[in-house]
Amino acid sequence: MRLMIIWGSSRTGRKGGVVAQWVKHQAEADGRFEVDFVDLKEVALPFFDEPLSPSEIKSPDGYTHPAGRQWAKRVGKADGFILVTPEYNRGTSAVLKNALDWVGSQWRDKPVGLIGYGGIIGGAFSISHLRHNTVHLGLVQLPAAIHFPNFSKAFDDKGRPLELDYYEANIKKMFGGLERLHKIFQK
Repeated sequence: MRLMIIWGSSRTGRKGGVVAQWVKHQAEADGRFEVDFVDLKEVALPFFDEPLSPSEIKSPDGYTHPAGRQWAKRVGKADGFILVTPEYNRGTSAVLKNALDWVGSQWRDKPVGLIGYGGIIGGAFSISHLRHNTVHLGLVQLPAAIHFPNFSKAFDDKGRPLELDYYEANIKKMFGGLERLHKIFQK
């Protein structure tokens, strides 16, 4: 299964890399996935500016912007997703929302797991925000998200969560759920 992990932060001084990298390492170590780790700071998608809505663009070649075409092709190769999101002003980041907005049919009928970090409730508002967006895009959500509250104090100096057993158990559940949904929706 090709799993795309999208880290939704691009700001200078960002600190959520410890969360995103831990998720990436867990997925790679799991052995079930071919991992495509996406750091949206490196993708550099412009703000969505196509003449047509992504829902009207039938294939990646229908995009007028090269960056949009490349992003749609990359998303289309994935069988499932994990979105790792910070929380800004009670919502997800603009860069992650923009990355979602660029693509239409390539998201449809693929499983998605949500992981939030930030604040005392671990990105719960950003997860709620993404639940609405991902349903509209046709992604199939796992019911349980993973939250990292006070994440800057939640990891040791080796990049492991201090509550390792709890987070390892939950990420394994997420991986199992992604794999199950992928098999159900596989075309």
